[in-house]
Amino acid sequence: MANAAASRTAGRSKVIGVFGTVSQFLRESYLEVVKKASWPTWSELKKSTIVVVVAVLIVAVWIAGWDFVFSRITEKIGLFKAASPR
Repeated sequence: MANAAASRTAGRSKVIGVFGTVSQFLRESYLEVVKKASWPTWSELKKSTIVVVVAVLIVAVWIAGWDFVFSRITEKIGLFKAASPR
């Protein structure tokens, strides 16, 4: 009797096929997000967002600056002619 109950529970815990694997992954992911993850407070989230936006703006200005420098260099040596506005 105990063997029959043990074999039934062992069979249930075994994941069957691709759909069973995906289902188990989704269940475990949901539990991890809901139960185990620690979420930032609203003020921490705002501060982090500001840091990210400022960093993105700095990198964008840096890339635009280098783009301007290289476009001027290529114009001077004749590799590239800037398109004139029509």
